[in-house]
Amino acid sequence: MNTYSPGVLELAEQIGLEPEHVAEGLRLACRSFNHVQTATNMTVEQFLRAFTHKRHSVAIVANIALRRAGRRDDALLLMDIYKASVGIAPHTPPIHTGIGTLPEHHNDPLVQDAIRILTAAGLPPIHTDGVHELRPGFQVLPAGCGELPGFVFIAPDPGAKGRTGFTGGDLGYLAVMRWAGWGVITEALPGGLYAACHPDYRGNPFPAPTS
Repeated sequence: MNTYSPGVLELAEQIGLEPEHVAEGLRLACRSFNHVQTATNMTVEQFLRAFTHKRHSVAIVANIALRRAGRRDDALLLMDIYKASVGIAPHTPPIHTGIGTLPEHHNDPLVQDAIRILTAAGLPPIHTDGVHELRPGFQVLPAGCGELPGFVFIAPDPGAKGRTGFTGGDLGYLAVMRWAGWGVITEALPGGLYAACHPDYRGNPFPAPTS
């Protein structure tokens, strides 16, 4: 019976794979990294900075593991989410006013980040003029108060419950945001909203009020 490390088990749970696929992905990724490092003139420090940044490495391991498990589409999806979350997606069309959020929240940078990540995952954003819903979809709202810096609220799209796979169901929104490095609250809030916290604020999501 195989005993897997906590990291392998955690990643397997996040991407919905059996641990042996993740362990194999890790072995293959390490082998490739070692080959690249020995075949170049980079120092170990340069190599680590270029190729093994924590989230980049995890994304590569997950990609390999999913491909080994025959889930090529999910492998591509998770890389798209990762690229959107770190701002390296090759094609990022502008988010127009009224897409993914109400027009009055359009310029909120955290709202923009969340919409960009969710649309990279193929989830459908709401289209609205602020009064009428022109096309149904998910909606991102700012936390709107100083007690929750870094948070946004997400209302899933109406078709979420009928969707399967990594982005399926209401919890698919949390799976996407968690994979993008955001903290999430796993229980739905009043009104069916889900809360996610930007990575820059995860270390202190509930700061004490200042006097």
